[in-house]
Amino acid sequence: MDRYGFDVRLSPSAQELLRPDEALVLDWHRVALCCAGAGEMSLYPMKEERARARKGLVHLKGEAPIYAARAIFPHLAGREVTIDVRRTLGMRRFTSDLPGDFGLRAVLGRLPEPEKSSR
Repeated sequence: MDRYGFDVRLSPSAQELLRPDEALVLDWHRVALCCAGAGEMSLYPMKEERARARKGLVHLKGEAPIYAARAIFPHLAGREVTIDVRRTLGMRRFTSDLPGDFGLRAVLGRLPEPEKSSR
């Protein structure tokens, strides 16, 4: 993978629990006015029709219905991200293998180096 590209994939269980009319959204929420990049990431399902219509979201390459906010692209550069799902009391909760404090680390330049894949 080149240093500017990134790959976001769904685990088999996430593919299974994502409904046919849904897409997953990797969103970036700005949390500061002083720093243009300061923000936090969230991951949630949304009707695919709404995701397609929403400005600022881009459909990622691949067959999986995954959309990402344009503002998150620089923070994902060079990374491979896997999205999984957990069920708790019947509720789906989509998670990624990114650090829990991904937004804060990204803004401070403290993200761990992307792992080199053997592909």
